Amino acid sequence: MIDLIFAIALAGSTNMVADDLDTAMPEDFSALEIAKFRKKITYGEQHERKAERLAKAAQCDLPVASHWVFAKIHAAILVSANGDILKIVPVNSGCPELEQYTVNHLARYAGNIAPIPSSRKPTWYRTTMNFRWPE
Repeated sequence: MIDLIFAIALAGSTNMVADDLDTAMPEDFSALEIAKFRKKITYGEQHERKAERLAKAAQCDLPVASHWVFAKIHAAILVSANGDILKIVPVNSGCPELEQYTVNHLARYAGNIAPIPSSRKPTWYRTTMNFRWPE
């Protein structure tokens, strides 16, 4: 449901075919091509602090190594033939709050810098946002 809402919001003034919204994410996330954005996605220390606050408030169970908490949030993005993001689907990480944060971040910062598919049809890509903070 969330991905549909974001797809509609991201569609804005683009000419989307109704089928674009119905395109299901492939089952094998790891088989998707890694998204190579046209420009670096804006990501700063304030984003990492926000992720930390969200994860702590939600009491997410995230991996810890050497006194650092590590969160890897994967997402699949559906990109139109002209490079517009049509859909963002987070992969279950066990921390829905960070998944939603990643979707929001990608919707805000990656919308106009997504890869342009070589095909004339919408294409799925994968991407990951990494967060870490002291335990």
